Amino acid sequence: MLNVLRHNDRTNKIQFSGYTLLRVDHISSIQQESLTFVDAIIIDTENNEHATDLVFFIRKNADLAIALKPIFINNTCQLNKTFEIHTDGYIDLNELSIAINRVDIITKRSKRISHKNTVGHDYQVKQKILAFLFTRNSTIVPITNRASLIGYSFPFIDLFYKEEEVMSKLSMLEKSVECGHLSTNLKDFVHLCKRCHGNYLNFVEACPKCDSIDIKAQDIVHHFVCAHVAPEKDFKTKDGLACPKCDKQLRHIGIDYDKPSSMYSCNCCNHEFQTAKMIAKCIDCNAENELSALIKKAIGSYSITSAGEEWLRGGEEQSSQVSLLNDGVMTLSLFKIIASQELKRITISKSTSQIAHILFVNERLDTFDDATKKLLVKEIGAIIKSYLLPSDVMAADNYNSYYLLLPETKEQFPKRLETIQYNLGKLLGDNLQERLLDIKIQTHQLIEKETVDSIIKQFHK
Repeated sequence: MLNVLRHNDRTNKIQFSGYTLLRVDHISSIQQESLTFVDAIIIDTENNEHATDLVFFIRKNADLAIALKPIFINNTCQLNKTFEIHTDGYIDLNELSIAINRVDIITKRSKRISHKNTVGHDYQVKQKILAFLFTRNSTIVPITNRASLIGYSFPFIDLFYKEEEVMSKLSMLEKSVECGHLSTNLKDFVHLCKRCHGNYLNFVEACPKCDSIDIKAQDIVHHFVCAHVAPEKDFKTKDGLACPKCDKQLRHIGIDYDKPSSMYSCNCCNHEFQTAKMIAKCIDCNAENELSALIKKAIGSYSITSAGEEWLRGGEEQSSQVSLLNDGVMTLSLFKIIASQELKRITISKSTSQIAHILFVNERLDTFDDATKKLLVKEIGAIIKSYLLPSDVMAADNYNSYYLLLPETKEQFPKRLETIQYNLGKLLGDNLQERLLDIKIQTHQLIEKETVDSIIKQFHK
């Protein structure tokens, strides 16, 4: 087939082999175009801010077909490398055939996806990630980046999460792997600050008694002849080393004495100790973390699985997996699936998670019609959700019965549940013109070899 290259200078459109490529240099130039009839976008600017705006505008588009459009960079433009990773690479306008082959593959694979609306931010992002991997037939590989809170950037994925939402991002990826839609290849582990989730940490030795870092290490000397053991400072004399117990000179290490270990002394409290306490100081927020308090997260590359491809194509299965009663409130059936996956995860990771049940009973509320009760679920669900962590999951099986999955939670009754219990009771009591409404909350720590159904039954005994 004869390839005819045709430029339209007025609209910056390029026609090539039946495909239309749009050259843009600013967000205003793309907002005036109907991207539905464009097959690929070429970024034609060296302004990193303008280029970033363009990529965000396309990739975050609510229309999945537009969000998946190939984005190239004119090879005459040089942009920041941290930005390049979110595009489909550079393009030579004088050699379009290679890029057009890529456009052809992406366009054809995109048509095989079921373009259905999903509910919830994480599900929308998950759909876009799976679709991106499927249409590109590629793998998302993390890239080291000092500007990133965790030291790694994820191509394409990072576009949908703010820097402070790193835990939500990693949690979404973990859940996608657990349900079999993504596969991962471990690259690294990062240890994150318990407060800000950053990994810019300075590891220092400290006194276990007063936490001061003003400590000094010295060797322990063992005199063979009299078996005296003491810090090296006790053996030091003007002439070298002499035993403070028997006064004999120590001349040759390995013959007269050895140094079996070392001892620390604190210059603040004079405490002497053999093992220093390790503290990880966060450079970003100044928090001091004990090593056991650091959050360990796996960093890996991600590929779509055959189950993930099926999920993209299957409209029924996809909508059932994101079945929500209202904004952010799952059905109990979906909750059971996610909680079952969490049970499998804690079995492998040896971590601790909780399931909680919130219940309240009121005769006046019970007389409301179904439509009003449905509105109650939405409003009460929003109140409960406002006190939860981004990784927590919530479901409802009635207007007065809610279930919470609290991943990575060791406390049997965490502070956020106390807050929910008091504020929800006060709010409902005030609205019903009654005293503080009794809100009953039960918790259960997830244990290996139990089922979610058995846990729920325990709540209702």
